Amino acid sequence: MAPTISIRPGETQLWRIGNVGADIFYRLKLDGHPLYEVARDGNRHNRIVPRQEIVLPPSARVEVLVQGGAVGVYQLRTLGYDTGPAGDQYPEVVLATLVSDGEAVDRVTLPERLPPVDDLRTRTPTARRTIVFSESDDGNTFFIDGREFDPDRIDTRTRVGAIEEWTIRNNSDEQHVFHIHQVDFQVVSINGREQPFIGYQDTEITPVRGEITIRIPFTNPLIAGKFIYHCHIMNHEDNGMMATILVGPAQR
Repeated sequence: MAPTISIRPGETQLWRIGNVGADIFYRLKLDGHPLYEVARDGNRHNRIVPRQEIVLPPSARVEVLVQGGAVGVYQLRTLGYDTGPAGDQYPEVVLATLVSDGEAVDRVTLPERLPPVDDLRTRTPTARRTIVFSESDDGNTFFIDGREFDPDRIDTRTRVGAIEEWTIRNNSDEQHVFHIHQVDFQVVSINGREQPFIGYQDTEITPVRGEITIRIPFTNPLIAGKFIYHCHIMNHEDNGMMATILVGPAQR
């Protein structure tokens, strides 16, 4: 049974929502209420972004402000979602019921801006790479740059201090979910369309037969070492769609 969430008319609540499923996508909508997005994947935005819907692929997290509407009952739903001809189709489902009731409170005026975040488009990339996601014809084996994961292989090498631009290309008929450990990135464009800068994240959907371009700051010395990037659909990761990156010390 879907849970019930209580709110008073005009009250502002902060909701932290995470998709911890293995492969499901959530397309969130709260009837009668915009979702005011303030952070993604643990990274604060530079402004509040009002959204009518929010798509959360596996591993994605979002923080939103909800301001209680008029007295009444509202549904938090995940709408139907299709990941492509070779992918999965998810039906609409009610996730929770929001009940607005009780004495009204004064609605908080939300700020137009939040403290600034460094826009990596103002920085010159130290390297540019293309990373290709693909899969076998039977859809049972998955590849990054044509290779299945090998824990004994280093697929990418960089150094602390680098700011790289990666284009993640999807050569298959279903969406994949790019995720990298240890660092966050800025989405620059999706299918060649420039994206407005609001902040950083660590998870993004790669469109069917499309691509995303991101900038990754390998600038924190604490990230030095080996870690992975992969598709966060677990069936894809477990069947080959993962790679290892080695971040070496900064050049002297």
